Parts: sequence; structure tokens; C-alpha cells
Amino acid sequence: MWYNLRIMWRNRRRTIIVLILLAALFLLVILPVWLSMRKTQTCFDAKQNQNESGVDCGGSCTLMCKGTVKGLKVVWAKMFPIRHGAYDVVAYVENPNSSAGAPRLPYTAKLFDAEGVVIAERRGETFAAPNERFAIFVGNMLSGEKVPVKGTIEIGTEFVWVKTDTPKKELAVEDKVLVGTDNVPKLSALLVNSELDVLRDIEVTVVVYDVTGAAVAVSSTKVGKIDRKGSERLFFTWPKPLTYVAETEKCETPVDIVLALDRSGSMASDGANPPQPLTAAKQAASAFVDRLTAVDQVAYISFATEASNPLDQPLTSETARLKKPIESTVIEKGSTQYTNIGDAIRRSVNELATLRANEAARPIIVLLTDGIPTRPIDPQTGEDKEYPATYARQMANEAKAQDVSIYTIGLGDEVESDFLAEISTSPEYYYKAASGEELGEIYQEIATAICKKGPSVIEIIPRVNTLSLPTP
Repeated sequence: MWYNLRIMWRNRRRTIIVLILLAALFLLVILPVWLSMRKTQTCFDAKQNQNESGVDCGGSCTLMCKGTVKGLKVVWAKMFPIRHGAYDVVAYVENPNSSAGAPRLPYTAKLFDAEGVVIAERRGETFAAPNERFAIFVGNMLSGEKVPVKGTIEIGTEFVWVKTDTPKKELAVEDKVLVGTDNVPKLSALLVNSELDVLRDIEVTVVVYDVTGAAVAVSSTKVGKIDRKGSERLFFTWPKPLTYVAETEKCETPVDIVLALDRSGSMASDGANPPQPLTAAKQAASAFVDRLTAVDQVAYISFATEASNPLDQPLTSETARLKKPIESTVIEKGSTQYTNIGDAIRRSVNELATLRANEAARPIIVLLTDGIPTRPIDPQTGEDKEYPATYARQMANEAKAQDVSIYTIGLGDEVESDFLAEISTSPEYYYKAASGEELGEIYQEIATAICKKGPSVIEIIPRVNTLSLPTP
């Protein structure tokens, strides 16, 4: 019996040992070999497997097969001269795909001469978000002494499309103001981040179109960062006047304008007979009035230590009535005449709120000064150091809160340009004149900004690249 038990235990032990050896063989040899020979199906194995539409594209893969994606459309391409031998080249591109984008989009900008020969070339890279219309801007391309007749941007073919449902980062554009189209065009706008995230590396392009739909000016800038729910003021300038087809040369809507003219003692600093620059300022103001239309109204107020009260001329559509009060403006003698800009703005706003004002008209103040505010005196301290400027800012802010547009003109070297730009509706509403000889042109430029029908469309395109290439 004991012998039989020993045989049974010996056989069982052999079986266990054999099983252990077989398991070890499987774990150490067979399984690794099998795993090494078996490749998991992926979107990066250079094979069309899984549910792919092509090799590593379509189906569950992020990369999209080119045959399933609509091509990019170049709506227009154009060059814009900026100075002798230098040009900006722009292409307006449309991505018609609602769920496909290109994280890295190569392009080549070219300038051609009259014989079709490429005289300048530059390569670059951008991106194309889903369902997006955007501009590719290539600035300051140099042609040397050769004269280009055409500029193009060619999009390369060696790029990939990726599938994405990531929503586009929303950036709103507000307060677009274009002034100086007949002289030195300046455009300002406010870029607002409505997202909850901080946005970085923002590319912003502006395209200005005339009434025919032709692009007449393009510019571009970059914004490094905008905080969540934050904003950034943008500024664009062009070195030459804009040439465009406008619907009309008359005001889109009627305007009610108050002309405010400084008659403080310094307005005779360039000569007393006749007083200069006061005389040149009066002549320019009178010429400005002649540019207004029959549906417009204009008032006139002069100011020194205080603004004239009552006004030199209340609001009227009979612009010829302003000639006499403007011509009659003199510098008062017998006492020092200070500069009270705040009072001039306050009384101008009051006039724009009277029953004489046209409810359908746009209220505007055009203020000229050759100095800094020196009145009124602070009623609390009796001092005149900071209070005159503070009071002027307060009056200007109250005017802006009532949708009154403020244009300011700084005459001579004694003005504080930063202050006058601050109390203006925006910095583009401030004009600097070195002397009285420049006032006629500046008043004409303001009249154009107020009354001329501007370009038909100002399109500002902010872009943030949220696309990325897939990685294994």
C-alpha cells in the first residue's frame, strides 16, 4: 500500500513539474514571440485596417483622407503698394469644410513683372480652421527696382487635414473707427475675448472694402495675449490715403456739430496784428462750416477762462450765420485769459441737448486749443494744478456717455497731445497741427471723416490656432 502511494505521489509531482515547465515556456518564450509578431492596429501603422477609409486616414483616425475633404478656395489675391519697391501681398481664403482643418498650411507669396517673371518670392506657413474665411498676409515684399504688376499667394499641396469638432475661439471686434481716409488713414478697434481661457498668439488681419466689394487696404498685427474676459485696443495705419468707391460724398445721417475755439491769450503768440494763430484758426473753422450740408446743424462757441455764455451762435442749419460770430472772435483785453476746456465741452453738450438739436442727428464736438487746461480753479482747495485737466476729463467722459463724439485739434508745441487724445472719442479723433497753416487741411480731414461715406465694409479677422497634428 505504501509503495502504491509513493508511486502516485511521484507521478503527481512529475505532472506538476511538467505543467510548471510548460507554463514557464509559454510565459517566457511563446507569449513574447506571439506578442512581438502581433501588431495592434493603429492610425500610424502604414496600413489600411480598422475602419479606415484609406491608409491611416478616415474612420476613427484623426487624419482625414484628401479625397473626402473639399479643397481650399482662394477667393481673391492682390498686392498693395506701401512704398517704392515694397508691397504687401494678401490672399483671401475660404475653408468650406465644417469639421476639417489644416494645422500647418504652407504657402508661397510671389510678385510678377509684366512678362510674368517672378521678381520676389517668400514662403510661409499658416493654418485653416473649419468653416473659416481668412486672409493670408505677407507684408513688405521687396521688388528692388523692378515693378511688379501682380501679386499672388499659392497654397502648397503637402499638408494634412485633421478631423476636429473643437469650437472656434470667439473673439469679438467692437468700436471700429476709421478716420483720415484722405490723408493718413487710421483704424482703431477693440478686440474682446469672450472666452473663459487666456488666448495667446492671436493673429489679426483687417480688410477694407469699397462699395463695389474691392479690397482697398489690408493690414495685419499680432497680439501676444488677452486675458479671459479681457480686451485689447488695436491700431492700424496706412502711409497713403485710401482710394475707394463710396456710395455718396454726403453724410450718411445728419450731424449736429458744435465748433469750440480757443481764444485764450496764447492764441496771439505768433503775432498780434492780426492775432495769430487765432486768425488762421477762424479762417479754417469758417471753411469747415462751408463743407456741411443743408440737413446738418452747427453751433459755435469760443472759450478762454470761461466759455462764452450764451453761445456765440446756437445750433442752426443756416451755416452762413456762423461767419460773423467766428470772424468777431477776439482775445479779451484787460485781464489774463486762461484755458477752460472743461467748460467748453460742458456748454457744447448742453447745446446739443436743447430743443434745437435734431434727434436724428449725430452729436459732435470739434474743439481746438493751443494749450493745456488751466481753469477752473478747484473749489475745494483754490488751486489750479491738477483740477483743470481733471474737470475737462470729467466733462469729456460725460459727453461720451451721451454718445457725443469729440474731435480735438492741438495747435502748436505747448499742447499735451496725450491729454487731448484721451478726452477725444478715441486717439484717432485727435489731430496735431504744428502751426496755423495746417489747420485748413485738418478741418477738411475732420469734415471728411464726419460726412464722407466711408468704405463699404471693414472686416477685422482675429484668429487663434487651436489645431494640432496627431501623434502616435
